Amino acid sequence: MTKRGKRKDWFQDWSNEYDATLGRMRRHLKMLDLVVAVSGVKDGDRVLDIGCGTGLLSLRLLDAARCTVVGIDKSPEMLACFRRKIRGMALGKRVDVRRGDAASLDPGLGQFDVIASTVTLHHVKDKLPMIRAIRSHLKPGGRFVLGDVDLDTTGDPADLKRLSRILDFLREEWMAAMADAGPDGFRRMFDNGKKHVFNDGEYCVSFREWAALCRKAGFDGVTVRPVVKGSRFKVLTAIK
Repeated sequence: MTKRGKRKDWFQDWSNEYDATLGRMRRHLKMLDLVVAVSGVKDGDRVLDIGCGTGLLSLRLLDAARCTVVGIDKSPEMLACFRRKIRGMALGKRVDVRRGDAASLDPGLGQFDVIASTVTLHHVKDKLPMIRAIRSHLKPGGRFVLGDVDLDTTGDPADLKRLSRILDFLREEWMAAMADAGPDGFRRMFDNGKKHVFNDGEYCVSFREWAALCRKAGFDGVTVRPVVKGSRFKVLTAIK
C-alpha cells in the first residue's frame, strides 16, 4: 500500500473515534470556545470552517450567532459524521459541507466574514500560499482565526533537541488524553504522536511563525492568545 493510501485509511479510522477523543479533551474544547469568542461571529455572517471534521467547531459557531457555515474537509468519512449531525439537528439550511483541501481552496467558495480552522492547517507543508489563499477569500475587514498547538516540529528527525521538544509536548497530550478520553483516546493520540516525530503529514510550526506568515500574506492586527495561561494551545486572529 502506498504512503498516501495508508494515510487515507488512518483518517477513515480516525473519523470513527474523533468525537470520543478530541471531542472529549478539555483543552481542545476550551480552544474551540476561544476560537468562537475571538472570531466575533455575528448574525448574518458567512463563515468558512477549514477542516471541519465532524463539526465540533461549526456547531459552536452556529450556536453563537445566526450565521451560515461552509465546512470543508478532505475526509469523506468525517463529512459523513457531520452530515448525520446536521440532519439530526435540522441545520441543513444553515450549513453546507463539502469535500475540500486547505492546501488548494476552491475559488468558487466565495467570500466570507470569518474563516476559522482548528488543528488542521499544520497538516499543510507549504503554508504561505495557503494563508494567502485564505486572505483572498475574506471580505475586507474579515477575520481569520486559527487554533492549534504552539509546537515547532521542523528540522532533522535525528536531532535530539528537536525530539526532546516534541516529546515534552506529547507527554502532556498523552496524559490529557488518558484523563479525559480513557485508554481508547490515549491509544489514538499515542498513534498520532508518532506522526509529529517523523513529520508524517504533521508539519507544526510555532505561533511566532504563524504570525509571521500572516503578516507576510498581508494580514493586519495579528494577535495570539493562549487558551489558558501557559498553555501550548493557542489561538491566532488576523484581520484583512
